[in-house]
Amino acid sequence: MKKFLILCSLVIWNLGANAQETDAEQTNVTNVVQNQYKPYSRLYVGYSPVFFSQNSYHSAGTETEHGGIVGWTYGISLTKKCPLYLEFGFAMSLNWERESDEFWFDNDKGKNVKAAEIGSKYTLLRLAIPFNLTYRFSVSNNFVIAPYVGFTCCFNPINDYKSFVEYTDEYKKTDEYKTSPIFGPEYEDKVYFHHEIQASCQVGFNMTIAKHFSLGAEYGLDLTNIADDTKSSRAAVKFGYEW
Repeated sequence: MKKFLILCSLVIWNLGANAQETDAEQTNVTNVVQNQYKPYSRLYVGYSPVFFSQNSYHSAGTETEHGGIVGWTYGISLTKKCPLYLEFGFAMSLNWERESDEFWFDNDKGKNVKAAEIGSKYTLLRLAIPFNLTYRFSVSNNFVIAPYVGFTCCFNPINDYKSFVEYTDEYKKTDEYKTSPIFGPEYEDKVYFHHEIQASCQVGFNMTIAKHFSLGAEYGLDLTNIADDTKSSRAAVKFGYEW
């Protein structure tokens, strides 16, 4: 009789333990599903060069302007059947470049000294509102890979390409400067007229590591010219914090 009671007690205890484990597993699964499809935000900074492809009477070829980017992204789930998200947000990038050559002359002492620095300066401030369709692959609880494609609306409040000439004080004192400057005033005009409103498309990916830290890369192609006879594209490597 005692053995029977002991056996019944062990069976009941085992059933209770199994029930608790099942409840815990179901709770964990529910939490994973809820976390997988919940909205998220991401702040990021990065390196973002711009590539220009020019085809005009001014110049031809490809140029690279270095710069940086800072932005914020918000993602919302589109369906509970798969981890498909819509991302949107705001980004600001600044690109700049300065190219110049130095010209020298012989002063009255017969010494070869600098006469002028002649070149060009470019500045681009870009405000963008991107929209991305993203699929988030959960490799593990601490690692997510999210490729995406998207479309961006852009506004360029500063978009200037200017040429310049800077004479040295010593050269300004010479008769050569007074009678025959190296370049006339026309050299100081803007080279291009740049467009303020643009549209672009992009493709890229983000990796979320340890649930909060993100690393991503992107390539974008402008659908409208950034300037007359000038097309542009851009790339970005971004580091961020996600929550």
